[in-house]
Amino acid sequence: MQHIPVLTASVLEKMAWSEPIHSLLDATVGGGGHLRLLLENCPSVERLVALDQDLVAIGEAKKNLKDFPQVEFFHGSFGNFLKAETRFYDRILMDLGVSSFQLDSAERGFSFQKDGPLDMRMNPEAGKPAWQRLAEVSERDFAKLLFEYGEEPRARRLARTWVRERKTASVKTTEAFVRALGYRLDSKDHRGRHPLTRTFQAIRVWVNDEMGQLDLALQEIPRVLAPAGRLGVITFHSLEDRRVKLGLRGKLKAINRKVIQASDEETLSNPRARSAKLRVYEKVLDE
Repeated sequence: MQHIPVLTASVLEKMAWSEPIHSLLDATVGGGGHLRLLLENCPSVERLVALDQDLVAIGEAKKNLKDFPQVEFFHGSFGNFLKAETRFYDRILMDLGVSSFQLDSAERGFSFQKDGPLDMRMNPEAGKPAWQRLAEVSERDFAKLLFEYGEEPRARRLARTWVRERKTASVKTTEAFVRALGYRLDSKDHRGRHPLTRTFQAIRVWVNDEMGQLDLALQEIPRVLAPAGRLGVITFHSLEDRRVKLGLRGKLKAINRKVIQASDEETLSNPRARSAKLRVYEKVLDE
């Protein structure tokens, strides 16, 4: 499936505002959709930096941005990148969602809809795969991360079931993991969602230290954002959105009083946009 960027009209309206823009960082370039949109509408940009911790995503972005050879690509996590960065940026964009080409690749292990290795690493070169971490985690810690990162109300029961079932067999695939918790790949709850949606989210966040990287990025962004510069952050669940809102309070000025969400029209054409939320901030001159 082709990855379709979300909230493009709002991103363009808020982030392309007030030219000239000399420097731009896309800290989660993904397939390059948002960055291409901004580059097509901001001809004054001189320094363009595209970052992603997924080499597959960088490959997709390079194809999509082949008309913009001036883009600098970096492989790594945005928190670590921003901590080491000494340059300033007029615009910084972060899309915290998982790309369609990641979800659709069974071998990445992000999705419970297809069987594949239970990996879930955005950067396969870093850290342990999910199956290995799940084999080692304690029942208490697993319940805690399910509740904290997935807001899963059944966290204790699922953790108890997992620790019991993993004793009987080595679980290294998404289907084996789903079945160990008593479900199938095609299971649906009363809302039409897979019952382990929150569980898979929590494990992905845990394996990739997503909240740690987000906290580090929110700490460093006020330093590297140029005066009058703008930051746009797209989140997809309340855990991220809450962290962004609280992490930047008192540091940057919120441009939109209410979070920006997709229109009904966009949601119909791109269902992934349904849960997307955009917050935009500005570094005012006296900060």
